[in-house]
Amino acid sequence: MERIFKCKHCNADAYYKLNTEYFNDPEMLTKYLCIKCVKIEGKKAVDDFPAVRSLKVEPIIYPAILHNFL
Repeated sequence: MERIFKCKHCNADAYYKLNTEYFNDPEMLTKYLCIKCVKIEGKKAVDDFPAVRSLKVEPIIYPAILHNFL
């Protein structure tokens, strides 16, 4: 059984992982988000540019979904 992550904001299926690292926080913040919410959260991080050390958006590839495309 594959584990499907839910979007942190709207409880839809999450297909993206957003990693944000801030200069004043030693830990990286990770959120699992849907396409709509990853755009919103990415925009918030870009607007907070001086405080953000790194921002990384990765698609989550589920083996069951990948199998259907191969």
